[in-house]
Amino acid sequence: MQENPEQHPSAWQRVLQDITTPFDRVSEMTYGVIMTLTIISVISAASGGAARQDLIVAALGCNLAWGLVDALMLMVRLRVERVHQHGRLRALRGVSSDADFRDGLDEFLPPRLVAALQPEEVLRLRRRLLASNLGTGEARGGGVEAWLAGLLIVLLVTGITLPMILPLWLVSDDLLALRLAQGIGVVMLFGLGWLLARWAGDSPWPGALGFTTLGVAMTGLCIALGG
Repeated sequence: MQENPEQHPSAWQRVLQDITTPFDRVSEMTYGVIMTLTIISVISAASGGAARQDLIVAALGCNLAWGLVDALMLMVRLRVERVHQHGRLRALRGVSSDADFRDGLDEFLPPRLVAALQPEEVLRLRRRLLASNLGTGEARGGGVEAWLAGLLIVLLVTGITLPMILPLWLVSDDLLALRLAQGIGVVMLFGLGWLLARWAGDSPWPGALGFTTLGVAMTGLCIALGG
């Protein structure tokens, strides 16, 4: 009997389905857009027209550094959460009553869902936990998925920079190149807001416009505070 490959998702599938959410990925790309907009605007204003190479290196270098820091913090968070959840599962296995077991489920399930569970459903979940190896032994390492999740963050934060710095490479007029880069950044904020609204099940147009407004406001705040 052949196993269903869907029961054993690949490492990348685990990263995209279980470790990171669409909100996580959109957030990381938004950070990259805002950081790039801030850097090219602040450096240009401060230097009275910075050299193209300075803007490109600053935008790429800063986003690469931010991506690496954020990736490392993601791996730390995954490690901490894994150890914490393992400990909570171990404690859940040792509770003395179904009522205590129900209370412990709040750590893993939305409280509204836990409140809606019938007593027989709670008992069934408790039996399944005790029959599994969850919460036994030592907390297992994150494996390749944690490293891939970190790599994904670096690629998102750094890669989102490329469309905005293309005009700095290709357009000869300095002011036009800067304005095109800024315009591309605003359009990208709109697109990210659209994706986020669609994922949330909200109306895309108001969500995208609101997100763009928020992104531009955050960029302006960063510029006002000196980047």
